[in-house]
Amino acid sequence: MCTVTPGERIMRIAVAVFVGAFAVSMGANLWYAIPAGLCAVLLAIGAVTGWCPALPRRELAIAPNDLGIPEARQNIDI
Repeated sequence: MCTVTPGERIMRIAVAVFVGAFAVSMGANLWYAIPAGLCAVLLAIGAVTGWCPALPRRELAIAPNDLGIPEARQNIDI
């Protein structure tokens, strides 16, 4: 799960409704309707549950420095 704000969830629902409407309007052309419908469903699931399609981050193994003390690396926010 990734961290999303309520505003992002509302925006995902709005986009899911828009893409879903596009999928329904393209009902005669299944090459457009099926992928658009699938994307709309995934957006709606992500909006409701907070799930986002992202690859899991791997933690890098950090070797101890010359003194043998492991370093406590962390992300720096600017």
